[in-house]
Amino acid sequence: MGTALRFLDHNVSWAGDRSVRELIAIAGGLALCTYEFVDPRGVDVGNLIVYVLATGLFALRVYFARAAAVGACVGALAQQWPHLRGDITGGDLETYGVFPLLAIALLASSDLVERFERSPARHRWIPNAWAQFTAAQTRVIRWSVYAAGALGGLLDHMIQLSTRFGELGVWPRASMIAIIAFAALLVLGRAIGLVGLWLTALVVAVQLAPHAWLFEQQLAAGEVSEAARVFFSARFYLLPALLLAVFTVVTATPYTLRLLRRSLFARA
Repeated sequence: MGTALRFLDHNVSWAGDRSVRELIAIAGGLALCTYEFVDPRGVDVGNLIVYVLATGLFALRVYFARAAAVGACVGALAQQWPHLRGDITGGDLETYGVFPLLAIALLASSDLVERFERSPARHRWIPNAWAQFTAAQTRVIRWSVYAAGALGGLLDHMIQLSTRFGELGVWPRASMIAIIAFAALLVLGRAIGLVGLWLTALVVAVQLAPHAWLFEQQLAAGEVSEAARVFFSARFYLLPALLLAVFTVVTATPYTLRLLRRSLFARA
């Protein structure tokens, strides 16, 4: 998709040699920040902080900023996935994930990958911690964090929805915290974070699988019971969350096994 938009990769000299694509992304971030201020529903401080930080890091061309922006878009799409499984009559642009899809189309560019993830550090005080990884390894890290981050978002929604029937237990919140911590390690260039994401996603998949199987059978039959009451309100989230967990495990497994094998052999 990035290839079709190659004309956007031309540098603009008066903008610090940023590409047209970068300027559009920065303008989009500023638009989101502005919208938060004028939103008639009030300012969402959490969203505003995220938008300001993301836009600032992207404008500074910090190495992980592009990947973080794509990850946020993937997470936004994942949040709408459960809604698409129900009655979507009257769905709007947000429901269909139009804006995140457009943003991904803009950001999914090999040129931006070279400018951000693969380039030397633009600022000495923020070294490129991914420079040590190969392009293939960086790709595995990105996709694993995309899926795991989206999974963490769905777990958060599941926790909120399920409070009506009781607590889900410790594992969903612990998994969210683990995903954030291990993703942060990967951003800092610590490959062990990938092992942590792999293990966390595996635990989540094992926990979700029986409940997702139960409710998918009931949804297919058109007879949803409240047998597993604590998961009832979050039933549309179970399969998407399970698939994201499995995707994370599958994506991270080859590199994780190599890391573990290298570590074990080094100690032998």
